[in-house]
Amino acid sequence: MSVQLILSIVLSLAVLTGISMMSKVKTAVNGNLLAALAMFVGVVATLFFCGVISAWTIYPAIIIGAFIGSTMARKVQMIQMPQTVALFNGLGGGASALVGIVSALGLAFPHEQFVELKADPFAYKFVVFTALLAVAIGMITLVGSLVAAGKLHRVLPQKPLIWMSHSLLTVVFLLFTICFIIIGTITPEQIFIAIFGCFVSASLFGLYFSVRVGGADMPITISLLNSLSGVAGSLAGMAMSDIFLVAVGGIVGASGLLLTQIMCRAMNRSLMSILLGSGIKASTVSAEKPAEKPAEKPAAEPAKMSMEHTKPSASSVLKSSESVIIVPGYGMALAQAQHVVRQLADTLERQGKRVRFAIHPVAGRMPGHMNVLLAEADIPYDKLFEMDQINDDFQHTDAVVVIGANDVLNPAAREAEGTPIYGMPVLNVDAAKHVIICNYDLNPGYAGVENPLYHKESGVWLELGDAKETLQNIVAGLM
Repeated sequence: MSVQLILSIVLSLAVLTGISMMSKVKTAVNGNLLAALAMFVGVVATLFFCGVISAWTIYPAIIIGAFIGSTMARKVQMIQMPQTVALFNGLGGGASALVGIVSALGLAFPHEQFVELKADPFAYKFVVFTALLAVAIGMITLVGSLVAAGKLHRVLPQKPLIWMSHSLLTVVFLLFTICFIIIGTITPEQIFIAIFGCFVSASLFGLYFSVRVGGADMPITISLLNSLSGVAGSLAGMAMSDIFLVAVGGIVGASGLLLTQIMCRAMNRSLMSILLGSGIKASTVSAEKPAEKPAEKPAAEPAKMSMEHTKPSASSVLKSSESVIIVPGYGMALAQAQHVVRQLADTLERQGKRVRFAIHPVAGRMPGHMNVLLAEADIPYDKLFEMDQINDDFQHTDAVVVIGANDVLNPAAREAEGTPIYGMPVLNVDAAKHVIICNYDLNPGYAGVENPLYHKESGVWLELGDAKETLQNIVAGLM
């Protein structure tokens, strides 16, 4: 067994261990560091074993890339993390597509090795086939990720976009991509046409499939694109005979696919319905919620004010509660209210109350989005509970504070048959004695389904407006 193979196995196991550690909040940081270290060693080993470690042109590119990456790491805010992850997925796919192109053209091999490769028709066709697959999946990942990042960053509309003959053209572009891969494999002399055709048709397919995915399905879409970036990397590794790249790409692809399946189950949705845009119709999606602080209070505010004479304030409800569960959602990210949430939790704990956080699997715009934001505010890991761990406790809880969440706690998911969220597991917030909802307005979530909690006459406090300001007022009332 060669040294290169042994090292690839060890580094692949390190990456697997790192990913496993990242699945737990307490070990996520160390797991990320372990996987990153393994990848760094893998890059250095690849340069050495491929005999290009002396090629000085590589190092300026590494320095430039490191500078761009470190700059983004410092400047990107936590609220922008979902679109950043989507962008990184796309860059991985784009890099795999480039490797696929140079492999198909024979530029990834020394001249003598390429001549020997062409002398073996089967081996050469295998390289061309895997290279063109890498181009196709890489470009689908790149374009799809750019669209996802654009939607998350609100450069593109978050609602599903359906164009004329959308489904037909999506299928046509996919078939064209497959045809160009077959043409390039069977007739290598047409490789330039095959590469160009595959590049264009795969890019158009990536565009058409991604624009019809709505904002509510972005967590699943990002997971799928992450998986595709790994598959593209693994195929690129096959094309250039890089064992480590094949292994790591396979690990990323498999883990991303498993996460995608978990997210689909959490939303009670099929992956095909999401990709075809059939889960949430564009006409039912609510208006996009502005990210900036509102200039004036929502229309529902006067109604809330008139109720203050007949109901105790939200602060007084929390004062009289012994146990409190906080439910964060995407609205908390928009309002950048995570630090005020920490103040609320600290204030309640100083008053002797038990405070916990309930995290729905698809809260936010990417897997683990809420965990990342709450970690930024230094909220202890042991206070974060997943839905399955805490759902039965709502009925024994005195008060629940909802911050910018809607669909993930909508009771209609249990009752309203035929709606996009019917059957979707939700947090049992409505089972608590008191529910304080700190949302921007009373509009439905992205699924377009009215939330019955908004119309409940007793036990519900609607604190509407900018979540950060609302929470600051509640904290002030607790003092």
